[in-house]
Amino acid sequence: MMIAIAAQTFAAPSETFIREHVRALAPGRTILLAAKQGGICSIKELEGLPILDELNARKPFRSISDVVNAFRRHWRAYWNPGLAREKRLQVVSFLTKHRVQALLAEYGPIGCLFMGACKDAGVPLFVYFHGYDASKLLRSRRHVRNYQELFRAAAGVIAPSRFLADKLAAIGCPSDKLHVVPCGIDPSRFQPSFREPERILAVGRLVEKKAPHLTIEAFARIANRYPTAKLEIIGDGPLRKRCEALIDELDLRGRVVLHGVQSSDRVVAEMRRASIFVQHSITAPNGDTEGLPVAILEAMASELPVVSTCHSGIPEAVQHGVTGLLVPEGDVNGMAEAMATLLDDTDRAAAFGAAGRARVIEHFTIEHACARLRAIMGLRVQ
Repeated sequence: MMIAIAAQTFAAPSETFIREHVRALAPGRTILLAAKQGGICSIKELEGLPILDELNARKPFRSISDVVNAFRRHWRAYWNPGLAREKRLQVVSFLTKHRVQALLAEYGPIGCLFMGACKDAGVPLFVYFHGYDASKLLRSRRHVRNYQELFRAAAGVIAPSRFLADKLAAIGCPSDKLHVVPCGIDPSRFQPSFREPERILAVGRLVEKKAPHLTIEAFARIANRYPTAKLEIIGDGPLRKRCEALIDELDLRGRVVLHGVQSSDRVVAEMRRASIFVQHSITAPNGDTEGLPVAILEAMASELPVVSTCHSGIPEAVQHGVTGLLVPEGDVNGMAEAMATLLDDTDRAAAFGAAGRARVIEHFTIEHACARLRAIMGLRVQ
């Protein structure tokens, strides 16, 4: 039994869940398809796996004919989101050579890209939506049309939260093909935090839907009440300059630290030091939403109480008043007071953390997720 996993890239620092699928879904029986040029890089976990990459890579223009051909490809892709004929044949040959039993496409557009090749190869296609692809992209008629074709072609459609699954159902995904499987984590990697006092941690890309500026504003509103408290933010993105300017404006240099992108091992270490995890997720102006943020599950596995928002799939993991505190999207005062509540009541924070780790172990491990995926895909791992 062999499976294929297809993704835009396997190298994105924030997409650890894709690499977890590679590692745990069918160990030793997995091949990879990367649409992006450089989509594999030197990821240690992927060494030794059969790989076909640069399947949808953009090459630099060297002549007018390159520009014309690029325009033609773009126009063709508008009406047909699949691979160009040469690449499609290459993928079919690769799947056939390795006797692939099923293909898991990470994100909706990747499912659209590979659905023709899967049909030609006679390989069942399963598509795992994750966030922007089932929110922001639904504002585009072209993407909705492509997804409706994808729903007909796919053997199964997977979402990490009921919230996103409902969005896909609303545009026509049949209920018998639609499954909710949260991305799982390995709780053994995350040891209970020893909770350095008043050390608050946020982990995530600095993008609109994660609203790091609102987390900083919330911290600013309690900073004078807790003069030794510190907010550490791991991640990078287009809002970094905005966050830096806000830190200066609010006179929080040294109190709020932007660490940029860090390794997964560094994230594990920082979670072990923190006392509270915060994330102010919102629906971005362009419609982009979370699925179920993996960093929140990692924080819960680290026995950190979570302060977050009632956004997308977050309430499906974080139980308000049991494993953390949830506030409405955009409620900066509410988030500030939630942080203050847990800073003041360390026993309650510890109880939330312990309940959070127990909840992850019961419902959100990578073993749970992969067992569900194997059942949906009809896979047997010997």
